[in-house]
Amino acid sequence: MDAEEKTSTITLRRSTKSHLESIKGKKDWSSFLEELYLETRSRRGKRSIAKLREVLDDEDLDKILSTSKKFRREFHFT
Repeated sequence: MDAEEKTSTITLRRSTKSHLESIKGKKDWSSFLEELYLETRSRRGKRSIAKLREVLDDEDLDKILSTSKKFRREFHFT
């Protein structure tokens, strides 16, 4: 851990900590929780994309993609 990086403590039920420890293995808590967060974020993103595919057709998705690319290319803070 970087010397400049600060730490904190979170409070949770012992049963919750026990469940998490059973899947954490030998990882430190910071690495484990970061991995858990990234995995959850990825799954939510994939689920959102799947939902969009249910309601939008390929033409709609292509328009969204091109508009998004144009926005990122042309938008600048001044």
